[in-house]
Amino acid sequence: MSEDGFVGDRLAFYEALLEHTEDAIVGVDRDWLITVWSKGAERMYGWSAVEVLGRHVPSFVRMNLTQQERAETRREIAERGRWRGEATVQRKDGSMVAVEVINVAVRDRRDEITGYLGIHRDMTERKLAERALRDAQRRSETILESIGDSFFALDRRWRYAYLNEQALQRVRTAKGAELAREDVLGQNCWEFIPGTVGTAFYRELHRAVREHTTVGFEAYSAATDTWTEVRAYPSADGLSVYARDVSERKRAEAALREAQRRSETILESISDDFFALDREWRYTYVNERGLAEARRIPGRDLTAADLLGANIWERFPQLIGTTFDHESHRALREQTVVEFQQWSPVTGRWVEARVYPSDAGLSIHLHDISERKAAQEEISRRAEQQALVAELGQRALASDDLQPLLDEAVGLVARTLDVELAGVAEIAPDHEQIVLRAGVGWQEGVVGRRIGHERRDSLFGYTLRCPEPVIVDDMATDRRFTASATARDHGVVSALSVMIESPGEPFGVLAALSTLRRTFSSSDLSFVQAVANVLASAVERSRAQERLGEVREAERSRIARDLHDDALQELTDALVQADRGRSAGLTPDAAGRLISTLKHVGQQLRGAIYDLRVSDDVHRPFPDALRTLIDVQRSMAVDCEVDLDIGPGPRIGVLGNRGTEVLRIVGEALTNARRHSGARHVLVTARGSEDGGLLVDVTDHGRGYDRADEPSGTGGRGIQGMRERAALLGADLDIRSTPRTGTTVRISLGGARDARPRGTARILLVEDHAVVRQAIAAMFEHEPDLDVVAQAGSLAEARGMLHDVDVDVAILDLGLPDGRGGDLISDLRDVNPRAQAVVLSASLDPIEITRAIDSGAAAALDKTAELDELVDAVRRLHRGAAPPP
Repeated sequence: MSEDGFVGDRLAFYEALLEHTEDAIVGVDRDWLITVWSKGAERMYGWSAVEVLGRHVPSFVRMNLTQQERAETRREIAERGRWRGEATVQRKDGSMVAVEVINVAVRDRRDEITGYLGIHRDMTERKLAERALRDAQRRSETILESIGDSFFALDRRWRYAYLNEQALQRVRTAKGAELAREDVLGQNCWEFIPGTVGTAFYRELHRAVREHTTVGFEAYSAATDTWTEVRAYPSADGLSVYARDVSERKRAEAALREAQRRSETILESISDDFFALDREWRYTYVNERGLAEARRIPGRDLTAADLLGANIWERFPQLIGTTFDHESHRALREQTVVEFQQWSPVTGRWVEARVYPSDAGLSIHLHDISERKAAQEEISRRAEQQALVAELGQRALASDDLQPLLDEAVGLVARTLDVELAGVAEIAPDHEQIVLRAGVGWQEGVVGRRIGHERRDSLFGYTLRCPEPVIVDDMATDRRFTASATARDHGVVSALSVMIESPGEPFGVLAALSTLRRTFSSSDLSFVQAVANVLASAVERSRAQERLGEVREAERSRIARDLHDDALQELTDALVQADRGRSAGLTPDAAGRLISTLKHVGQQLRGAIYDLRVSDDVHRPFPDALRTLIDVQRSMAVDCEVDLDIGPGPRIGVLGNRGTEVLRIVGEALTNARRHSGARHVLVTARGSEDGGLLVDVTDHGRGYDRADEPSGTGGRGIQGMRERAALLGADLDIRSTPRTGTTVRISLGGARDARPRGTARILLVEDHAVVRQAIAAMFEHEPDLDVVAQAGSLAEARGMLHDVDVDVAILDLGLPDGRGGDLISDLRDVNPRAQAVVLSASLDPIEITRAIDSGAAAALDKTAELDELVDAVRRLHRGAAPPP
């Protein structure tokens, strides 16, 4: 490239530079006439290049310089080749602009000045910023001087650049001299106060500079005997340090720590839990015993760090809604000390809590009362169990029927121990197998079935061989015996079994079985053993009754056999001899009287023999036993014909002891008809009913009698005996007689499920508390004329029963979970208008009682009243008497 081309390129570059630079570029010749006026100059001063080129520069760049300053500037440029300075220049529009000017001399090849080039930079914004900074510094210094704490600034060489009056006073104290601010500014802080080297001040301030991070710390100054809280802020210029005297606070904190130490020593020495919460429910303290209990929480290995600062409701949400929640909030809200007991869902303990409020929050003391509660519950449980066993014993004494007692016993065991299965296993007559005689919770068909061999290694078999009760925690791992198929089918895991002993050989086993793993307590064992003892006594009494019955039956059979085989045969021979004697010389009258007497004795003997043998008919179908009775009566009725008619209808089967008693009543009615009616014909009709009951009529066509003149004497005693037997049997006896027409005796026997004394009150018991309900029901069970036919724990359950049971009196708890007991009365009356209602209330609220009476209640009683009062009230209402006062 030629030199001209190179120069041309350079000129083009410079021209572009002049066009685009923001600064004003002004060129003048050696006479200060303008030769260059850039776009930046046009923008800065408002004059166009056309207006200024060739003209004298001071006319357009009007700097606030005196003539002497201008001459000095030109001289410096001429001598040094450049000048740099600041000036204020007036624009074309008269406004002023602060500029920084750099002027350089332009020389030719002979080093002679040919002109000057100036670069003008607008400093308006920078000047404003500098002014604002100076104002801010002045304000900051005013603030820093007015605060009560120390503030000082250090440059990067650790020299004091600024310190306020408080900081200066601390320096005076440290130096022990009266110093002015000028004596300190510029001094190296570590050299000026060498006692601070190596202290926390030294380490932390160096760390702030080294890491360029804000630091905060507290340190003790031996030079001033004060504690200082320091904040140091690094910057490019050094450090700004803020220091506050916290000696008083430190002394207070030390005193507080000492007090806390003494308090914590006391709290750590106690054997109870103690913790504190602030007003935001955050832990602020917990003693070692409290931490130890927290560590026992399953799945939570909690430490002090896990608790302190944590919100108690967030850490232990299971406490929300508990007594602890309600009482703690009440203590804080009312600023009152509260005490309460609660089972803790967190630690699984019973605790006695005392909550003390303060301005800071709550202090809470927990005393473990689990053992005391367990002891109380054990005492209560034992008392309840003893009462249940005593009641079972009373029922065992009151009844000779073993099966209902066994059924009740297994139900009692299941309910009391809260197990899914309970049973009585009896050794079968073959002494090889075991029969489940009674049970609760077993699959259909298991109860009453042979379930295993006595001498095989099942739980029941092992219990029969073991002299002690057997407790099984886990059936699958117990090596003493093998779980039977029946136990496996029912998912039995844990069990408690005891032998039901009996003289000679055991009766069987009483067992409580659970499908969940559980540990049976000593009280559980005592209870089951006590029930087994009651059953053992009942079994022995039942066996004794059976043996006595067998002896009685054997003796009765022997007497009947002797009467039949000996006395009756001899009487027959006597009749034959008497008949022969009449032909041998006895007068006809004497022989007739003797024969008549002997025949009468024969009839009585036949009747006695039948009466002795009637118990044999207990297992025969009733029609067969009735035919036997008619045959005996026919043999005794010489002048009276006795017929039997078994009517159509439901088949009459075996009626057991009830049938035997009916036969005795029919026999008494036939005897009365033969002896007293003068009838020549008696008809006995019998037919069955759909409910398994029986209707028997004994009809004669004799003389009859007026009911107002019911016979006395022998006949009267016979009728009275029939009525007494019917009442005990629960049957209806109706005697209808018309003079000269005849008499009909009707015996109506209901089905076995309806057999109960005539006039019994049917009771519906509605009470949501099971214990109260069971206590009331147990009380009524001892009353022969009161029968609890249904029980319910809610309104809905009771309403579902009304159409299924016949209710005479309803006992209603006013406070039920799904409404008021009085609301049931109208539904009861719709089903049975004659039914009466007694309401029970825990408070006898007048409004509630009034509502119940308005709904139709006949009486209202307090729940705390004696049960005898309730029994009396039910009896009076059923008889139609006035309700109790």
